[in-house]
Amino acid sequence: MKEMNKTELKKLDGNVSEFKNKLEKFHLDINSESPMQIILKGNLYIEYALRERLKKHLKNPDILDCDKLTFDQLAKSVFSLGLLPIDIFKTVMKVNYIRNLYSINLKYNFNEEEYRKLENTFSPDFKEMYLVFLGTHEYPVSTLIKLQTAIFTIWQLILNRYNVLENM
Repeated sequence: MKEMNKTELKKLDGNVSEFKNKLEKFHLDINSESPMQIILKGNLYIEYALRERLKKHLKNPDILDCDKLTFDQLAKSVFSLGLLPIDIFKTVMKVNYIRNLYSINLKYNFNEEEYRKLENTFSPDFKEMYLVFLGTHEYPVSTLIKLQTAIFTIWQLILNRYNVLENM
């Protein structure tokens, strides 16, 4: 591995600072007692990160008009291009499915059983990363904390791979 020069180190430091700022904002936005708010805000964060990821990898993103893609079109584009590991595709789509349930029924009840359905979409690699983040919470862990952690893990994976690995 080659040594980084001052410019590269400064850029990496800037990327780390930017990620810390995004992380703090995410935690403030996603911290809620309501599963609906967690799902809605979390889905917005995931969608935005997917959209930015796609735009970054297209030579002419204006032609595709990325801002007008539906969540489904956006996710399928990102994953079909191999911009994210395919093993989290089902989890991303399940979060959006739950968001859609809220859009058609404001009284939709996200509970432990519904959380288990989400958890059943976790790949072994994703679950391992999720459990690391979940381990930072005091036990017993509520369904809300598990939901927040699952959404955080998706969002972090998209941003981390996008900002840190690709900008080095």
